[in-house]
Amino acid sequence: MIEFLAAQPEEYRDQVMDLLGRGAVQMAVMLHLDFATDPVWLSNRNIPFTDLKWGHTWGAGGGLLVGLPEVNGGDNQLAPFHEYRLGMPNECIDAENWAADLVQMVGDVAEYRGRDAGLYGQLFHPDTSAVVGHPFAFDVGQMDRMTVSFPRGGAIVSLTTESFMARKGAPVYGMQTYFDQKRRHPTDEGLQFVTEAGKLITWTDW
Repeated sequence: MIEFLAAQPEEYRDQVMDLLGRGAVQMAVMLHLDFATDPVWLSNRNIPFTDLKWGHTWGAGGGLLVGLPEVNGGDNQLAPFHEYRLGMPNECIDAENWAADLVQMVGDVAEYRGRDAGLYGQLFHPDTSAVVGHPFAFDVGQMDRMTVSFPRGGAIVSLTTESFMARKGAPVYGMQTYFDQKRRHPTDEGLQFVTEAGKLITWTDW
């Protein structure tokens, strides 16, 4: 509780403390995906709202979040990867060539790979529904891999993000993963299967 309040600007701390002391708290879950062409700010709230930290308007789109990751990663795990599952709105599925467009979007890795992603929470006043305090992070990281499946009558996009906690305790030059190697040497494909195994490469010391 102390750490949570300390992360809030001083002018909001009393209001946040008052809300947290009540029996029930209104909160929205927010997902930011920083796509290069068209970043999205989704919320599970029915009415869009503007946050007090970044000034972004978070649209009502929480129904698109089919599945959220386990943010704690399990026992004794740093959870370097999280997976979000996103459904497709009906208006997209009704468009001509929607499946081909979706496959093309998933294949355009420059749109998302290495770009920011974040899952946040936002408190609201129960009487006025006004935003109270700054959003607080559940999970932040960078988008890494996107795939799409086509169940009957729709589509689900799975988006894997690499958590910044994956860097904890890593060597000075980062973990020897495909993701890191591509940052340093964009044309190098030598580590392309390492992220699928989810393990570090251990080099010999001949």
